[in-house]
Order: sequence, then structure tokens, then C-alpha cells
Amino acid sequence: MAIAGLLTTPKRADLALVLGNTVTRGNRPMPRLEARLEAARALYANGGCATIMVSGGIDPHDHRNEAAGMKQWLVDHGVPSQKIEEDPYGNDTRASARHAEAWLAAHDKRSVVAVSQFYHLPRTRLALHQAGAVDAGGTYPRRWFLRDIYSSYREALGYPAYWLQVDGALRRRHADINASS
Repeated sequence: MAIAGLLTTPKRADLALVLGNTVTRGNRPMPRLEARLEAARALYANGGCATIMVSGGIDPHDHRNEAAGMKQWLVDHGVPSQKIEEDPYGNDTRASARHAEAWLAAHDKRSVVAVSQFYHLPRTRLALHQAGAVDAGGTYPRRWFLRDIYSSYREALGYPAYWLQVDGALRRRHADINASS
């Protein structure tokens, strides 16, 4: 998976989907997320996409909002606010992919380029394809983090689960267990 991600390149797309990651209590992106945002900003600046969607969740305990933090970072770094779509309900990769496809369909657009760490690109692109979006490749930060080693191995399980769509069955099973408790 990691090698496939490293070999991924972006094509011109209607939308760039930036997957969320950790933000501080003040919604400032942590270094790995900031690196993704740098890659998205560069893609936009070079004409690689018309719009950027920032997709991430809201922490239920302290209300940190990944999408709001990502949007503010991009605006602070020169991307016009009206060129950024904020998705605060992207709690996982599949949800982010569904929301990106819904935005594309609502705006009569089709293609999306994924922006995440290299190891996450194959699963993100699979989720986008499964959601019905036209795959325009992906881009990733050229900064490396120690956690990338662990995360690369984790994707060895994540990709097959998405391919088999086991993640949805597990989520439904977990919801059923919680509902009966």
C-alpha cells in the first residue's frame, strides 16, 4: 500500500479532498495535518483543482473541529475562502468520500484528487471510487513523520477492509451492540 501511495500522482480535478487529522484545542492543525494542507495549497496554486474540500470530524468531548481548523489554515495561507468547502462530518475516510461525491453531484462535477499521507492514498482513492467519484489520483506531503511507519502497516489491514466493505459491517455490528446495551 505504501509503495502504491508513493507512486500516486495528481491529475487536474474539480475537487481536492483533504482528509482530516489532529488539531489543537484552538483548531490549529498539528504537523501531519499541516503537511497535508501544504500539499493541498500547492495543488490549488498550481491549477490542480478548482475547489478544496476539507473533511474531518468534531471531537465530541472538547469540540475541536478539524474542518474549521483546516479551512482557516488554508485561508491564512492564501486560498480564497469561497474556494474551500468545509465538511465537519468526515469522521472517517469513507464518510469523507461520500461527502465529496455528494458535493460533486450537487455541483455537476465529477473528478476528485485525494490529499493525505502517501500510505493513506490507496484506501482514500478506493473509497472515492466506491462512492462514485471519478478518481484523479492523489498528492501527499513530502514531509515524513515517525508515525508514518506504524500507519503504513495499519493500511495493510485498512485497505482490504474497505475493499471488502467489512468496515461498514463492523460499524453496524458495533451500533447494534451499543443499542442493545
